[in-house]
Amino acid sequence: MEDRRLETHPDLMDPEWRKQAEREARIGAKKDRKRIPKPRSRRRFRMSRRGRVLTLFLVVTVVVLGAGAVVMQQLRGRDAGSGQPPRAAPVAIGVDLARPYERTPAVNWREGLAGITVPAGQPVGDFTAQEVDAGFRTVTQAIAAARLGTSALRAGDGSELLALLTPNERARLEPTLKGPVTAEKGNYLTLIGPKGLLPVTPRMTGFLTVKPGRQGELIIHASYAIAYAFDALPNEARTPADIVPLVREEQDYVIRKAPPFEQADAGLGFGDGEAYKTRMACDAAKAGILAPQYADKDRPVGVGAPVVDEVATYDPTKPLPSLETCK
Repeated sequence: MEDRRLETHPDLMDPEWRKQAEREARIGAKKDRKRIPKPRSRRRFRMSRRGRVLTLFLVVTVVVLGAGAVVMQQLRGRDAGSGQPPRAAPVAIGVDLARPYERTPAVNWREGLAGITVPAGQPVGDFTAQEVDAGFRTVTQAIAAARLGTSALRAGDGSELLALLTPNERARLEPTLKGPVTAEKGNYLTLIGPKGLLPVTPRMTGFLTVKPGRQGELIIHASYAIAYAFDALPNEARTPADIVPLVREEQDYVIRKAPPFEQADAGLGFGDGEAYKTRMACDAAKAGILAPQYADKDRPVGVGAPVVDEVATYDPTKPLPSLETCK
């Protein structure tokens, strides 16, 4: 049977023929390479300045749009996953009625009489330590009745304070403390007008000191500051100063005993005193009423606020400021 496979062809089996064929193949390959055209060299492209700026703008725009799309997609995914509609960013407000003393000098003061430091009783002049302690208790009760008492704050009624005074002092002050609202009455009681207080306790800071007076007389000095928080509608107040007036009080209380004093003069009476009020409505203050600063509609915000160092103004260890806040 004739063998038809290419590799067994007689010419391919001849060594001389194979050498000749390989040589001719190499020569043909060289000729083919010479006929292949060489690639043209590339010209270097140079972009103008305007072109570079335009290209950079397009690149930045694409990047920003792409990033915005990613963020929006994440937000939509978050809202969809929580089942809640997108929420607006919180808006800062000027007054937080739930925390009215924030951003005021009273933010770290204590509530009510807890802010008044009362020293331990020591013998002073004709008074024993026990009598001095009893005098401290009477004075703190008088401060509470005048500045914190419900009847005084809500009704302008001075009966609670009158009950703590000597018979002669009571008779002297009863027409004022039980009469109509006047500036004189406002010196003894904190009188609240139509603008009501928030349901929070006034804040206080201060202390009591003691010294002997005449024979049978004890002088207890109260030095304190007190802040009141008033209610307000959203459009009435813009800062905490608008709703929190402050009062500095320097008051001597005189305690006498009988003898040597008459029985009608034995007990608690008032000595010298002065006060300083800020951040209140001046129109109301002139009538003896404590009202928030925003109640003076014709006064710009900031008028009535202290222009002195607030640390010294409300520090009971410092002298009362001489600056008048209402003129």
